[in-house]
Amino acid sequence: MTSDTQPPRDTLLALCAGVGAGVEAGVGAGVGGAVSEGDLCALSPEQWEWIEARAKAYRLLPLLHSAFAERSHWPVPETVRNAALESHRAWVFRSLIMQQALIEIGELLDASRIPYAALKGASLSLEFYDEPALRPMRDLDIIVAPEMAEHAYSLLQEAGYSKEPGKGDYGLDFAHHLPMLANKNRVFLELHHRIAPREWSGSLALANRLLTHARIADFQGHQVRMAHPTDTFLHLVVHASFQHLFDNGPNLLSDVTALQSAGLIDRDEVDAFASNHGLTQSVALVDALVARYRDGKTGDAPPGMIAQAADLMTQDPDLHWQRFLLRKRRSPSQRLVEGVQRAFTPTAKDLEEVAGKPVTGAQVLLYYPSWLFQRARVYLGAEFQSDLDSQAAKDAELERWIGRPVSIESGG
Repeated sequence: MTSDTQPPRDTLLALCAGVGAGVEAGVGAGVGGAVSEGDLCALSPEQWEWIEARAKAYRLLPLLHSAFAERSHWPVPETVRNAALESHRAWVFRSLIMQQALIEIGELLDASRIPYAALKGASLSLEFYDEPALRPMRDLDIIVAPEMAEHAYSLLQEAGYSKEPGKGDYGLDFAHHLPMLANKNRVFLELHHRIAPREWSGSLALANRLLTHARIADFQGHQVRMAHPTDTFLHLVVHASFQHLFDNGPNLLSDVTALQSAGLIDRDEVDAFASNHGLTQSVALVDALVARYRDGKTGDAPPGMIAQAADLMTQDPDLHWQRFLLRKRRSPSQRLVEGVQRAFTPTAKDLEEVAGKPVTGAQVLLYYPSWLFQRARVYLGAEFQSDLDSQAAKDAELERWIGRPVSIESGG
């Protein structure tokens, strides 16, 4: 982490943690907490470019637009304001399509008496953000009981959802959801039958909580089953810490802030579940990140772990795989082997990107060498980046500190 990226990183994370609130409190972003006008004045054009690039990569521009629109006096470059505005407009339209799809899916499953719960993005954006577009959804995540999953999957296909090319062909014995589906409007759907990662001891326990505690929410005159905020918080923690090691973006902070603002999280249940399933350190770190960037306070996690998680949340997505492999070298042998195997085993989607068309059967042999050459270039490039290697070493320390089970692998 360099001095040049620290100020824009802290500014971006403080905006996310505050969801645009409390920005005039005068606490500097370099210290943590609310963003002051002085902090923004101190940012260079290059640092604003960094903020815009990261916000675009992690789908945060609509959230920034919300903060900027209410504060026309902020010294934000016009190019950044315009980019945030245009992104917000695009996601407003897209969110309407996603909402309609969610309503239709809920009605379909209800008609077939299949209990379900809308997870993460759907629940968060529709119930806890000021408007759905502020929390863009790449896809819809729906969970059903394992014994209902294949039937529900068939019903969705009959209703117009089809398997996405390159997303695999597997059943309940693999992964935590069935192969991705999409409808004619390109609404992508993951039908979960457990919570990732499946190797984690709490996977089925959290899945059961999400289904059992689901709430009926009245949305645009329709009843939709949404995950309970307590279970959504636990899901966010697992997703960020165990599944992704905090490299899935800063919207973790805005999500947790939005949930906490509703006052519906049962902390006793969170702490009990975390204690039973190895999440105590992860919960402490998430709490500490929100406290630092929303309120400028010190949480119950080492400063070094907080700083490393913040760096991972805002890392350059183009360097993800390099950093991932460098971290694997410092991991137990089982994880190293799994990491290298995954890194050099293409998915059907990977090969389709090289070929520019669906790849099946013997065609894999034609396009694998090209894919492997491209991937090797990525990894070889990591060998000559000392800063990246240093960050990967700290990533491995964070991985050990949160107690991430060795059998869990990520990097996708």
